Amino acid sequence: MSLPSLLLVDDSDAILALERAILSGHYTIHTASNGREALDKVGRLHPAAVLLDLSMPEMDGDEVLQRMKADPATADIPVIIISSEKSRAEACLGLGAEAFLAKPFRADELLHTVGEALASARRRARTGSLLVLRVTVGELEFAIPLDAVREVLLHPATRPLPTGPAYLREYVEVRGNALCVLDVARRLGVEHKLARVERMLVVIEVDGISLALAVDTVKDPEEYGAADVDRRERVGGADHGPLREGLIGMLRAGGRALPILDPKVFIARGLLRELPTMLEAAEARRSA
Repeated sequence: MSLPSLLLVDDSDAILALERAILSGHYTIHTASNGREALDKVGRLHPAAVLLDLSMPEMDGDEVLQRMKADPATADIPVIIISSEKSRAEACLGLGAEAFLAKPFRADELLHTVGEALASARRRARTGSLLVLRVTVGELEFAIPLDAVREVLLHPATRPLPTGPAYLREYVEVRGNALCVLDVARRLGVEHKLARVERMLVVIEVDGISLALAVDTVKDPEEYGAADVDRRERVGGADHGPLREGLIGMLRAGGRALPILDPKVFIARGLLRELPTMLEAAEARRSA
């Protein structure tokens, strides 16, 4: 796996050599010796972070920082000010710099500062992101937020439930616990594409109650950034019909728009409260 790249910017060859010696092996290193060269390389290389001196020929670091933050293509790149000019460096923090490390610095200080700056940038990038599980039923594909999913299983043998709607007439035992099985294809009025033995169960938890959704296929969990998710407030028609309560938003993935659904959209209102009673009745009938 490739190392994160850093752009080291300083007009002192000695400082560049020191930074390179400390950071090499942890990061892929690029260098620039003046502000104009730095700005050009930032646009071309798009490094994970920039270590920026302030007093340089052609263009000072202050101006490099301001131009980076004014450009949407580079605004998110964290900038670490490496300078002996404390007051100017602290002013740069107010202009969007991620951190300030005073010269002279120790090797452990530099490594720590860069690591913290990158971690902070990653946390910001995750804000608004969403972890989802993409599933298919027949020709349909949709996503479920991963925080509602407890596990995914191959579809085991089931037992009948004596009551309930047509899409909720079976249950399974998973490690000694009985779970109702909701057939998503029947709930949506479509046909499964796979035979029962090839299908999957997605075990979810809604309002403290576990339930297994029977689907055809399940893809590996994926994380999507905020730019890939249109929240329901921005989706036309989200306040109408069956999507009113269950649609979280639309996911842009692989050139397609997929609905992100709250799992409880598959369950009729009030039915969750009845699931424990339905399971008790099924177990009593089996024991009789």
